Amino acid sequence: MSDPLAEVLALEAEGFLLSAHDRAMAALSDHPDDPALRYRATLTIARAGATGRALDLFHQLRLDAESDPEIAALGARLIKDRAFEQPVAARGPLLAEAAQRYHGLWRRGGEGWHGVNAAALHLIGGDRPRAAAIAEKVLRNHRDSGDYWSAATEAEALLLAGREIGARRALEEAEARAGPDLSARATTRRQLRREAFALGVSPAIVDALRIPAVLHYTGHMPRPGQDDPAIEALIGATLDATIATQHVGMAFGGLAAGLDILAVEALLRAGVTPTVVLPCDADTYEAASVRPAGERWVPRYRALLPRVRIIQLDERPFPGDDLHLAMAAWRAMGLARLHARHRDGVAVQVAAWDRVPSRGAAGTGADVATWTAAGGQSIFLGWPWPRHGTNEPVPEPRRAPMAVLFGDLPRFSALDDEGLARFYDGPLVALGEALDRYPATYRNAWGDAVQITFDKATVAAACAFDMRAALEAQDPPIHPRFALDFGPMLPVHDAVQRADKYAGRAMTRAARIEPVTPPGRIFATEAFACAVALLPRGAGLACDYAGRIPTAKGFGSLPLYALRRSGFEEDMA
Repeated sequence: MSDPLAEVLALEAEGFLLSAHDRAMAALSDHPDDPALRYRATLTIARAGATGRALDLFHQLRLDAESDPEIAALGARLIKDRAFEQPVAARGPLLAEAAQRYHGLWRRGGEGWHGVNAAALHLIGGDRPRAAAIAEKVLRNHRDSGDYWSAATEAEALLLAGREIGARRALEEAEARAGPDLSARATTRRQLRREAFALGVSPAIVDALRIPAVLHYTGHMPRPGQDDPAIEALIGATLDATIATQHVGMAFGGLAAGLDILAVEALLRAGVTPTVVLPCDADTYEAASVRPAGERWVPRYRALLPRVRIIQLDERPFPGDDLHLAMAAWRAMGLARLHARHRDGVAVQVAAWDRVPSRGAAGTGADVATWTAAGGQSIFLGWPWPRHGTNEPVPEPRRAPMAVLFGDLPRFSALDDEGLARFYDGPLVALGEALDRYPATYRNAWGDAVQITFDKATVAAACAFDMRAALEAQDPPIHPRFALDFGPMLPVHDAVQRADKYAGRAMTRAARIEPVTPPGRIFATEAFACAVALLPRGAGLACDYAGRIPTAKGFGSLPLYALRRSGFEEDMA
């Protein structure tokens, strides 16, 4: 019988924080009173950066009633993390509360890591002398227990005390003790980078704690019969060297014939299990993206399927466009960047590309353009074979990728006629005025529900924030539920309403997500979260994992994210 806590800890150590959280939450359905599972479920989502969700869980799972100092410290940590999500001018009270909690834990238990957390918060709050004094006291009482956290605590105290050289040495010792635990490294790196910034010390000090890179791989398919085994072996050797040089520990991409299969084989040789994103079922994908390159690729594809992690999207080929392939590529790239953020590491793309731009939405050239536009590093391997494709003119696609916003208001169905009159003269006017500031491609409303599409995810997010603010400014305040998705949309004509509009699975998903969104929150699908992850740094948006949540009307459980504005420090990290 499997041990769910051991499984959670293993996933967490590998840096799969979202999977660790989902496993802990699933185990709690069978063991609802297990304090270790309740703690790990909350800690993993906090380490992934989803502070709001972690705070909700801290109370929902009754962790605030636990007397364990480690659990109490998690409460202090969440207040600290919430502070750093606020504008600088608004952080003071939260920083002070977190510092007070850590200080109290330090006084009662004498644990050095509580002391250095209190010191760090005093430093960031502007009291550098007090921070240094606490750090010196922690160092005087520090006893090395021989584990990672003991060395990391000493390193942080030395940094706060102004002893940079000693801090570097202690971090090197912490790295030697860390073993495979990437989550612990990531937590320390984020904390020390913030302190280094406040002290005017180079943030490169955290590089002593090494985080393997997250890889996105992309490349061409060869034409049937044009692939040379000798050249294939050379590409494989180049991939082996690149994976080793970049210290890859996690990877995302497809499983098409050619570079995808070669990359997956190389990753498995290196001991890395990649996550393969398929737009549709494996058989349909094989027929479209493997078999056209030649029969010899088919058995290799089938042999790899059980050896990789697979994410299968709800996309299908559509006449005249390749958006189903583009959606899978965007998901793979976005997940690579999201996981790099969670691990506090770097995301790197390797591309076997002939430097010819893509002719549609999908393709290696499109992947490289998307990745580099987001500020990512792309390593080009070249492409020695004639690639699979055609020179026929590309048809004008009927569908286009769009962001979808779907929302409604709580308790609308309870309004009488007088209440409805006030609604149409007040809140709906405020919604319309907020929406007028943004270039929507389609807008519709019925009752309290709104259905809107936009060309860009950034515009959809900004509109959602402004519409929420407009409703919360009403008297009394209204706390709407908004859901966002991103995907192909098809222009259609509604013969009943005699109106042109858009239809697509993204619209349906958004409608099913909105009812499970908490009032006042903005939930987004993983597709939308990945679109945000592919924006350049400084875009001002962040999507925090909210968990795998059952949606309305039996649409299934989906990984959902809470949208928020990001802080300056997050954008610059």
